[in-house]
Amino acid sequence: MKKTSPVSKQKLSKSKKVLALVASPRQSGNCELFAKEISRHIEGTYALKLIRLTSLNIKPCKGCYACILDKPCPIEDDMNFLLNKITEADAIIITSPVYYLSANSAIKKILDRGFLFYTVLRQTYGKPCILINFYGIKDRIGVAPQMLETMAVMLGLNIKADLNIRAALPGEAVMNKANLNKAKILAKFLFSSKQIKRESGCPFCGCEIVRVTKGGFICTLCHGTFRTTAKGSFVKIKAGGVLGPLDQLLHHKAWLANMKNKFLAKKKKIVRTIIPYKDIGQWIEPANKETVE
Repeated sequence: MKKTSPVSKQKLSKSKKVLALVASPRQSGNCELFAKEISRHIEGTYALKLIRLTSLNIKPCKGCYACILDKPCPIEDDMNFLLNKITEADAIIITSPVYYLSANSAIKKILDRGFLFYTVLRQTYGKPCILINFYGIKDRIGVAPQMLETMAVMLGLNIKADLNIRAALPGEAVMNKANLNKAKILAKFLFSSKQIKRESGCPFCGCEIVRVTKGGFICTLCHGTFRTTAKGSFVKIKAGGVLGPLDQLLHHKAWLANMKNKFLAKKKKIVRTIIPYKDIGQWIEPANKETVE
């Protein structure tokens, strides 16, 4: 039997695990190809694993709060598989096409089960990630970037870069020299200590989607408040409390657990309140609807 040299063992131990989460059903589409193109330029030894999010069986959250109370989730689907693979990875690349001004619905399905993020947050916190949306019509990006950002932030990931690339036709993303150069740059940043920061957007987190208020703006991601000066620069007013150290992210879990306790304390009153509404209206369903667990 051939023995492995100490040097070979050292190289194997330092092999990087890169996980690409592809939110597109299209095989060999831009989301898949660009993630692979980035991986081609990662320095050192690495292993690229890919998960096609649209092929996963992700069921709706039942709102039972079991995971918030540190109990097993009663839903049997692919969420545990997905979260386990994210915890095993050293870095994550998340890609999605823009569908109707939003990310692919696979992302929303995962976000709706986001309470489970707290079960792995200590393992995922600080892992580097890259977020990329692919769109077709100029400037028609909608809320897609925020959806990927929300997934990354709530998993405690360290966003190294957050890009929107115009490429609609299959393979178009890697047929452009400028895009190929972007892939090289992204690969260098993935495991570095640096980040590619946006020139515009929320001064706290960089998200470009905000709510307009009388006094300024509220970021829809970190919920920080800020205003603009006469020259157009941003001035921070107050942090939103969403971003921060691990303990701060886990504070939301404690808040949710307290809400469960409040519900139990007021359960009888809540039941009495909702009973009169029970038989109002008629639910309608497709004739061929299958039974859903």
